[in-house]
This record gives sequence, C-alpha cells and structure tokens, in this order.
Amino acid sequence: MPDILDPKVDLAFKKVFGSQENKTILLSFLNAVLNWTGEQQIIDVKILNPYLEPESIDDSVGILDIKLQLENNDLVDVEMQIGNLGNMERRSTYYVCRMFGDQNISNGRYQYLNRVIAINVLDFTRIKHIKRYHSIFRLRETQDNIDLTNAIEIHFIELPKLKLEMASYTNPLDRWVVFLKGGWDMELINRLAKEDPAIGKAKQVLEQMASNPRERELYELRRKAILDRNSALFEAKLEGKLEGKFETARAALLKGADVEFVAEITGLSLDEVQKLKVE
Repeated sequence: MPDILDPKVDLAFKKVFGSQENKTILLSFLNAVLNWTGEQQIIDVKILNPYLEPESIDDSVGILDIKLQLENNDLVDVEMQIGNLGNMERRSTYYVCRMFGDQNISNGRYQYLNRVIAINVLDFTRIKHIKRYHSIFRLRETQDNIDLTNAIEIHFIELPKLKLEMASYTNPLDRWVVFLKGGWDMELINRLAKEDPAIGKAKQVLEQMASNPRERELYELRRKAILDRNSALFEAKLEGKLEGKFETARAALLKGADVEFVAEITGLSLDEVQKLKVE
C-alpha cells in the first residue's frame, strides 16, 4: 500500500473536502457534481461545520458529513458512506427535509426558504434500477414528469458503478469518482493529480495526513470502527436470515410437512430440522 490514506473513510473525506484551507478542492468537487459552469459556477462557499480534529474516534462519532451554504444561499449536505446500512434513501430524505424545515420563516414567506441539496457518495450500489453512477432526485409529478419544486434535491454517487475503462478523464466528475474509488493505482492517481490541480491538492492532503502520526492514528481508529460496525451488521443480517429459516421450518413442521421437504425448502440440514421437530 502506498503511503496515502483512503479518501472514502469519512474522517479523511471531511479533512479533504470540509476544511477551510481546502476550499478549492471542495469547490472543484461541488461544481463537478452539480455540473455548474460559466456564470453559475460556484466560486465561494461557507462551510457551516468545518473539520476539527476529534479527540478520539469510534463508532459513536457518527457520520462526519459536511454542511455548506453556497453564494446563492442554497444549503448543501455532503456525506461519504462506505457501508450499506440500508434505508439510505429514507435517511437522506429525512436529513434533507430537516435541513429545509429548520430554516426560519420570515412573516410566512415560504418563497424565501433556501433550496437544500444532499450529495451522497456511496461505496456500494444502492439504486439498482439505474445504471448511471450519478442519479438526481426531486419532487416530481409521476406521469408528466414535471417538478413540483426544486426546493429539495438529492444526489447519489455510487462509486462501484463507474468502471475505470468507461471513465472519461475530460469529465470533471468522472475524474473525482476515479480518485475516490482509489485502488490504489498510483500511476493513475499521479496522472489525475498532474492534470487536475484540485485533485493534486486532495492527494497532497491525504499524504500529509498519512505522515502525521496523530492524524494517522485517528484515521486507523475510525477505519477500524467502520469496518467493525459493517461486519457486525452483516453478521446480524445473516443471523436474521437464519432465524427466518428456523421459523419457516417450524411452521411447515406444524402443518405436517416431512423433514426432507422442510430441509429442501429452507436450506437447513436434516439434523437441524429433526431437532426442531422434537422440540
């Protein structure tokens, strides 16, 4: 492994994209995601919860998201997720609606409420019926496909969906996704860093974190906490599936099904089904 940290670990992600001194990196990423160019291009942003080095890192810290306010007053929440915790769509909708609803309403003038944009970077596939790695959702009329409002917008960037051989290195978002995917093909990363100054700076931040003993320790602790949490969730899911098989087997046995048939339909062994029968 090269001496560079994985930007997908949310602690490193927030240091790279959520630090005041790294605004040029953040601006490049936001413009790439939102595809804003020319006069619409973002040239400054206010970070509402800038990166601060925590005293310790464990799973209780929660998700380290980045909350922003753009020059046009749009509110943005950027989040990096490594593990598939389930219900990502509902969770993102909940948080973006909270951000929208937490705004102050002056004299009942709802037109002055700022738009809220959520950007979810996922290291897993969640929106399975869409092949594109970047999908955008709004409130729309289902038959005529007309926006009710653009007040809420949710982006999903699913890193695994972009295959390296399909990436266009002239596309700013493709470049960022390739960088975030890691791998680490250092020849490719060095090429991106050379061609794109913002990616070059992001690479430098990760290298500096790797060479700082304190930051490296916090990163490793955070990475371990995330891996432990994801492993525990996976094991719990497997246990739930197994318990579901036992319940199905018990119900079938109570209805008079024979042991061989129950084993076949549940995938349990004959011994496991036989034990359930004599319980």
